[in-house]
Amino acid sequence: MEIMPNEIESVKVIGNLHGDAVKLIKTNGGLFLAVGKKSKNSRKAEALSAGSHAAIVNHQICKQYGKEFLPAIFKSEHEQIEEVEDKSHLLSKSLKDDGIELFVLSKNCKLEFVLHKHGLAIGKYDTEVRDNSLVIKGYSFNTAFFPELKKEVSESMANTMIEKMNVLGLDKFEKK
Repeated sequence: MEIMPNEIESVKVIGNLHGDAVKLIKTNGGLFLAVGKKSKNSRKAEALSAGSHAAIVNHQICKQYGKEFLPAIFKSEHEQIEEVEDKSHLLSKSLKDDGIELFVLSKNCKLEFVLHKHGLAIGKYDTEVRDNSLVIKGYSFNTAFFPELKKEVSESMANTMIEKMNVLGLDKFEKK
C-alpha cells in the first residue's frame, strides 16, 4: 500500500524500536499506521501495525515487541495515548474464534469499550466516569461483522462494563 503525502493528517513519534523512532501516521480517512524498523539489521522502516485506533496500534506493538519497544513519554496529557486493557478473555469462544478482540481504552475520566477485528473498530461504547456513575455518551456497532452473535456481543460488553465499574468503585449506569 502506498500512502501519498496529501493523504496524511499527522505524524508523531510514539516510541523507539531497535534504536530508531517508531512513527504513528494518521491518514485523512482515520487509519493509524505505525512505522519503524522491524529488526536491528533492517535498512528501512516498515509497517509494524495498523488499525482504526492509535492506542490499539500502540498496544499491538508493545505486545509484539515487548521490552524492545520503548514507548515515548509525552509532554502533556493531551498528547498521551490512552491506556489499553485487553478484555478479550471476556468474549465468548465463538466471538474469539471469529477474530474479535475486546479492549477498554482509558484516559482521564473517559472510557471506551471497543470491539476490534483485523485492525478495525467494529463496535464501541463511549463512556465517562461522573461521580459514582458510568455515563454512556454514545455507541456504534457494525453488526455486519457479527450478524448471528448480537446477544453474545451484548453480554460480553455488559460484563466488561460491570467488571470495570467494580474496579473503579462505581455503582450505577447512566445514559446521557
